[in-house]
Amino acid sequence: MFLVPLALLSALSFSYFGAACIWSARLRAEYRRFGIPNLRVLVGALQLLGAAGVLVGLAVAPLGAAAALGLFALMASGVVLRVRLHDSVARMLPAISLAGLNAALVYAFLAQ
Repeated sequence: MFLVPLALLSALSFSYFGAACIWSARLRAEYRRFGIPNLRVLVGALQLLGAAGVLVGLAVAPLGAAAALGLFALMASGVVLRVRLHDSVARMLPAISLAGLNAALVYAFLAQ
Protein backbone atom coordinates (compact mmCIF):
# COMPACT_ATOMS: atom_id res chain seq x y z
CA MET A 1 0.00 0.00 0.00
CA PHE A 2 2.80 2.42 0.85
CA LEU A 3 5.35 0.89 -1.51
CA VAL A 4 4.56 3.00 -4.57
CA PRO A 5 4.51 6.41 -2.84
CA LEU A 6 7.68 5.59 -0.87
CA ALA A 7 9.44 4.35 -4.00
CA LEU A 8 8.43 7.47 -5.92
CA LEU A 9 9.61 9.73 -3.09
CA SER A 10 12.96 7.93 -2.94
CA ALA A 11 13.41 7.92 -6.72
CA LEU A 12 12.56 11.62 -7.04
CA SER A 13 14.79 12.58 -4.12
CA PHE A 14 17.79 10.63 -5.37
CA SER A 15 17.28 11.79 -8.96
CA TYR A 16 17.51 15.36 -7.69
CA PHE A 17 20.40 14.77 -5.27
CA GLY A 18 22.30 12.57 -7.73
CA ALA A 19 22.11 15.20 -10.46
CA ALA A 20 23.02 17.95 -7.99
CA CYS A 21 25.94 15.90 -6.74
CA ILE A 22 27.35 15.73 -10.25
CA TRP A 23 26.61 19.26 -11.48
CA SER A 24 26.09 21.57 -8.49
CA ALA A 25 28.88 23.97 -7.49
CA ARG A 26 27.51 23.97 -3.94
CA LEU A 27 27.91 20.20 -3.64
CA ARG A 28 31.32 20.37 -5.28
CA ALA A 29 32.36 22.61 -2.37
CA GLU A 30 30.67 20.30 0.16
CA TYR A 31 32.60 17.28 -1.10
CA ARG A 32 35.82 19.28 -0.75
CA ARG A 33 34.79 20.07 2.84
CA PHE A 34 34.07 16.37 3.39
CA GLY A 35 37.59 15.58 2.17
CA ILE A 36 36.37 13.32 -0.63
CA PRO A 37 36.12 15.51 -3.75
CA ASN A 38 37.18 12.60 -5.96
CA LEU A 39 34.10 10.58 -4.94
CA ARG A 40 31.48 13.23 -5.79
CA VAL A 41 30.69 12.06 -9.34
CA LEU A 42 30.69 8.39 -8.28
CA VAL A 43 28.26 9.09 -5.43
CA GLY A 44 26.01 11.09 -7.76
CA ALA A 45 26.02 8.29 -10.33
CA LEU A 46 25.23 5.71 -7.64
CA GLN A 47 22.33 7.87 -6.45
CA LEU A 48 20.94 8.11 -9.99
CA LEU A 49 21.34 4.36 -10.51
CA GLY A 50 19.70 3.70 -7.15
CA ALA A 51 16.76 5.91 -8.09
CA ALA A 52 16.31 3.97 -11.33
CA GLY A 53 16.64 0.67 -9.47
CA VAL A 54 13.94 1.63 -6.99
CA LEU A 55 11.58 2.44 -9.88
CA VAL A 56 12.39 -0.83 -11.67
CA GLY A 57 11.82 -2.51 -8.32
CA LEU A 58 8.13 -1.73 -8.62
CA ALA A 59 8.11 -4.45 -11.29
CA VAL A 60 11.00 -6.61 -9.99
CA ALA A 61 10.90 -6.47 -6.18
CA PRO A 62 14.33 -8.04 -5.48
CA LEU A 63 15.99 -5.39 -7.63
CA GLY A 64 14.11 -2.68 -5.77
CA ALA A 65 15.22 -4.12 -2.44
CA ALA A 66 18.85 -4.20 -3.60
CA ALA A 67 18.67 -0.62 -4.89
CA ALA A 68 17.03 0.63 -1.68
CA LEU A 69 19.65 -1.20 0.39
CA GLY A 70 22.41 0.48 -1.63
CA LEU A 71 20.82 3.90 -1.13
CA PHE A 72 20.45 3.17 2.59
CA ALA A 73 24.18 2.33 2.74
CA LEU A 74 25.08 5.58 0.96
CA MET A 75 23.01 7.63 3.37
CA ALA A 76 24.24 5.77 6.45
CA SER A 77 27.83 6.43 5.41
CA GLY A 78 26.87 10.07 4.82
CA VAL A 79 25.57 10.30 8.38
CA VAL A 80 28.80 8.76 9.71
CA LEU A 81 30.84 11.27 7.70
CA ARG A 82 28.82 14.19 9.04
CA VAL A 83 29.15 12.91 12.61
CA ARG A 84 32.94 12.77 12.15
CA LEU A 85 32.88 16.37 10.90
CA HIS A 86 30.79 17.41 13.93
CA ASP A 87 27.99 18.73 11.72
CA SER A 88 24.74 19.74 13.36
CA VAL A 89 21.77 17.40 13.47
CA ALA A 90 20.00 19.79 11.11
CA ARG A 91 22.70 19.18 8.49
CA MET A 92 22.40 15.42 9.05
CA LEU A 93 18.61 15.33 8.85
CA PRO A 94 18.29 14.81 5.07
CA ALA A 95 20.68 11.84 5.14
CA ILE A 96 18.99 10.40 8.26
CA SER A 97 15.54 10.78 6.68
CA LEU A 98 16.57 9.24 3.37
CA ALA A 99 18.33 6.37 5.16
CA GLY A 100 15.11 5.66 7.09
CA LEU A 101 12.99 5.92 3.96
CA ASN A 102 15.17 3.42 2.11
CA ALA A 103 15.33 1.04 5.08
CA ALA A 104 11.51 1.03 5.01
CA LEU A 105 11.62 0.43 1.25
CA VAL A 106 13.91 -2.59 1.65
CA TYR A 107 11.34 -4.08 4.04
CA ALA A 108 8.42 -3.16 1.76
CA PHE A 109 10.05 -4.69 -1.32
CA LEU A 110 10.91 -7.89 0.53
CA ALA A 111 7.44 -8.17 2.06
CA GLN A 112 5.79 -8.33 -1.37
